Amino acid sequence: MKNGTSKRISAVNAILLAAMSLLSIAAIAIPSAHAASPLLPAEQCDAEAGSEHDLQRNLSFRPVATEDLRIGIALSACREAYNQGSGPRQTFQLARVLDAAGQRAQSMAMLEEAVQGNHAVAMVNYAVMIGERGDHAKEFALYQKAAATGNILAAYNLGVAYRDGVGTEVNGTLAAQWFARASAARDGLGAFNLAVLLDEGTLVPEDDHKAAQFYKLAADRGNVDAMVNLGLMLENGEGMDADPEAALAMFAMAAKKGDAFAQDKIAPQPVDTATTASIETSEQASVVLAKTSRLK
Repeated sequence: MKNGTSKRISAVNAILLAAMSLLSIAAIAIPSAHAASPLLPAEQCDAEAGSEHDLQRNLSFRPVATEDLRIGIALSACREAYNQGSGPRQTFQLARVLDAAGQRAQSMAMLEEAVQGNHAVAMVNYAVMIGERGDHAKEFALYQKAAATGNILAAYNLGVAYRDGVGTEVNGTLAAQWFARASAARDGLGAFNLAVLLDEGTLVPEDDHKAAQFYKLAADRGNVDAMVNLGLMLENGEGMDADPEAALAMFAMAAKKGDAFAQDKIAPQPVDTATTASIETSEQASVVLAKTSRLK
């Protein structure tokens, strides 16, 4: 294992990733769905609450990010669609809006119903909730079932489950395979976490060259931690020839996104030369932390 500059990396716990597609708190005002649109309630629900993570969503409408949900309109339309027996997609979307409105218990009940209708994203989000309650075996089984449909959130969550031993035994090879599937579907976190596994070399054989490739993929998709780690590899010549200029460019990209470590790298703090001079050469090597210390 090589030595390198220390950097804390947050390999985002995927068990929370699916929840991010749901959680937000907002006040509720409930106007009439029909007054706002000529669409049928099921179509209005699709238009107001479709998730980008849902391969079963109505492609006639753009997906809606959680922070962009119009709670009152979406809740009115999705409730009316649900009351008309529209199907598991609208049931999931109702659950999504209820959770965004802070009605978590009602949301969980709707998710459970959508799961019975084999709705993949509902399985992922329901798995998150039951995992929070301690039933990790059922959580893992739902991720497997959803991943079999091609759902990317489920693939990513399976990667984390195998990496961290959530509802199953730790298996680095399977973790890498599921992160690779998520990465192939253009998931930035999948690419980043696969790079971490290859960089760290604990659960799978260390491969700095491949790690750098997946950090680059994740960085291109906007992952700030990937930018920093790729910058460190370029700076230190890990898996490639050292390229200080390219490293600085990576740090600059991360710094623009607010990363404090990257900001320090492009504008280093003054060095206390008196203190540094007092450290023996043989001791200075121990000041440089191992590469794995920048990974979590």
